[in-house]
Amino acid sequence: MVLWIVHLPILSCSHPAVVCASYIVNPIAGLDFPWWGTHRAHPRKCFDMNIILLGYRGCGKSTLGRQLAQKTWKDFFDIDALVREQYDGATVSEIWETHGEPAYRAAEVRVTQKVVEKDNCVIALGGGTLMQPGARAAVMTAPDSKRIYLHCRPTQLAQRIAGDPQGMAGRPALTLGASGSNDADEIEQVLIERDPVYRAVADAVLDVTHIDLEGS
Repeated sequence: MVLWIVHLPILSCSHPAVVCASYIVNPIAGLDFPWWGTHRAHPRKCFDMNIILLGYRGCGKSTLGRQLAQKTWKDFFDIDALVREQYDGATVSEIWETHGEPAYRAAEVRVTQKVVEKDNCVIALGGGTLMQPGARAAVMTAPDSKRIYLHCRPTQLAQRIAGDPQGMAGRPALTLGASGSNDADEIEQVLIERDPVYRAVADAVLDVTHIDLEGS
């Protein structure tokens, strides 16, 4: 019998990455993976497992994803960023205006299907990725993966989106009559459709409404 000794950085228990990890190691989730200290661990679980973050724009998927990838020595992939690379770095708004939303969504599905086949990585989905059947099926059937829904209240989402002017300008409105991507009414309206999907796909839900995602 081979025992694998894993040495991982000791983190503050208040660190967002640790909070997120605590949801992954919850016994109810059926996964026993040590994130810090000296422990025995199954090599497949430690080094090949993917962490897939999902939720509405502004919930912190990219921010927390980068932190989590760094702390656990995994590669990080941002679905929105990968799709934008296929359009020479254009913003999502520019892609929608020039090529149309269907073209963007088709590329999003292809990128998602390819990325979830990788091992040992943290993946930040786009806010609408799971609303595409092809992408949703790929995420739900991704092997050796833990899917975490970063839930956040609409009012806080609006504040976070408004706090990132550059990002807000690059995001299209999702409903008619919305004043922008930080429109609280739009967020609530869109979440009526998306929240049940997020929850159906997720293995765990982490409420990040009051978590400082930039904290260390």
